Amino acid sequence: MYAITAGETRINGQRVETFEREVLKDRAHLDVIAGTTGYKGRNHRDAGCRAYVGLDCIRGDFNFSPIFDGRGRMTGVEIAACGDDSLTALVRALEFAERVLDEQRLKYGD
Repeated sequence: MYAITAGETRINGQRVETFEREVLKDRAHLDVIAGTTGYKGRNHRDAGCRAYVGLDCIRGDFNFSPIFDGRGRMTGVEIAACGDDSLTALVRALEFAERVLDEQRLKYGD
């Protein structure tokens, strides 16, 4: 079993409850943090929800790079993983993030 640590972050001044865990798979080690305020019934920045996912590579063969649009604005991030352990750790980290976001979405109302 693994330990989950509760915490918080702020996104545009709004408090977001987060949950963090380490994902270890032999030669790969990621730290994953995720959280959301849940839906707010609005689709714009001023009154809508906030959501956060963070991945930190402690050990393993990963590459994290920004994605830019045609105007040079950063619009995303790409993640490359090399090796079976890195793939397994990445999948487990993303599954944990999805579970946290989904549980908080239901907790705060859908």
